Amino acid sequence: MKKTLFTVAIAVVSILFAACNQKELNQLREQNAELQDQVNSKDAEIDSVFSALNAIEDNLAQVSAQYGAVQELRRDGEGSTNVRGKITEQISSIESLLADNKAKLANLNNRLGAANKKNKELQEFVTKLEARIAEQEQQIAELNEELQNKNATIRVLNQNVADLTAANEEKDHAIAQKIAEANKAYYVVGSYKDLKSLGVIDKVGVSKRRQQTTSTMETSVFTEIDRTQVSTVTINAKRVKVVSKHPETSYQLVADSENPKVTAYLRITDQEQFWKYTDYLVISTR
Repeated sequence: MKKTLFTVAIAVVSILFAACNQKELNQLREQNAELQDQVNSKDAEIDSVFSALNAIEDNLAQVSAQYGAVQELRRDGEGSTNVRGKITEQISSIESLLADNKAKLANLNNRLGAANKKNKELQEFVTKLEARIAEQEQQIAELNEELQNKNATIRVLNQNVADLTAANEEKDHAIAQKIAEANKAYYVVGSYKDLKSLGVIDKVGVSKRRQQTTSTMETSVFTEIDRTQVSTVTINAKRVKVVSKHPETSYQLVADSENPKVTAYLRITDQEQFWKYTDYLVISTR
């Protein structure tokens, strides 16, 4: 009887011990799962942090490369409108990258929070990134200021050039007007009767046979020409007389090819000599 009771007691103790072990094992498994989730979460956070850091580093490298490209463009000659446009585009891209970097770094600092302060190496790395971003921002600010000053100088120079161009154009116009005025000449062709009635010519001398221009002739009856552009004057009449004073060696009266008795036109052979004494050509026909 005693042996049977002892055997039963041993069996009960074994069952209780096994139940306790299974409970502890389950608790350990739950704790292990929780720890694994925490480890996985930390790993993901660390991966995310380093991904953000790498993105910032990439942006910093792009900023440095584009800043170098801007300096190269400036060496090529920033006076060109095309080059200035490319420089402006590069600077705009750099400013966008810097703004993106600052936003990424601010977000990273917020995520790290207290953990960032506890990790000295990570804190130092982030601080260096902030310093590099600030340095690049300063470089771009100085470059923008320098370019603005140069643009202001270019605007002043362009205005000076525009003013000089306008002044030269005005001067050229005035000179052209003076030349055109100096080259003006006038002619009239008509019968003695018509020219006399117009007050252009009259007969002088004892016999009143010599024709002569009057001092009060009305210039409105003349045709205005540019003496440098006109070398012939159409006549088509008989008994032609050049009344105004022109050296006979400076012109020719050319007969009509079909009727030699008709003078077809007057040809000026020496412009300077022809207009030496008067700007008015008067041709009388009878």
